[in-house]
Amino acid sequence: MRVPPGIYRWLHRRKLSRRGLRGGRLHNWLGDRILAKELWKPTRSGLARAWLIGFPITMIPFLPVQSLFACAVGVFIRANLLLCILLQLLSTPVTMVVHLPACYMVGKMLQGESPAEVYAEIGADWRKVFASESVVPLYLGAIVLGIVGGLAGYGIINAWPSRQRPQRAPKPPANEPRI
Repeated sequence: MRVPPGIYRWLHRRKLSRRGLRGGRLHNWLGDRILAKELWKPTRSGLARAWLIGFPITMIPFLPVQSLFACAVGVFIRANLLLCILLQLLSTPVTMVVHLPACYMVGKMLQGESPAEVYAEIGADWRKVFASESVVPLYLGAIVLGIVGGLAGYGIINAWPSRQRPQRAPKPPANEPRI
């Protein structure tokens, strides 16, 4: 996967390059692991590992330091850190309107209620998702949706066909005449 050169320049200006990180606080703390190419270069395996980590963490509601958790785990299993951080934007207050009722509905269905009852309950008063008695179904649904979504994304990214560049014919030696 090719990244536009403008993104590399932008990251380099903000000292988020290998040269900028060397000798810094993160390099002293984590060692050469923070400089590994798998963390910064978008490869298929790095992106798949980032999705496998980042999606379940982003599904957990009201976790204030999601990006830190995702990055900490991503560094140790060599996942793409930029995707780990970007996935955390899926659980913003703007997406909460869809995110929390979906987690609540899955959690209630796992506890044995029918989908029609849960849908009617959410439709009657959507603020019930924030009540103290709905914490267990909310987190249960978030964990299940996070694991299923993480595994599905991991499988899809790894199964995606790669774009191989066609092989060029080798150049003839310079001192032989061309036919």
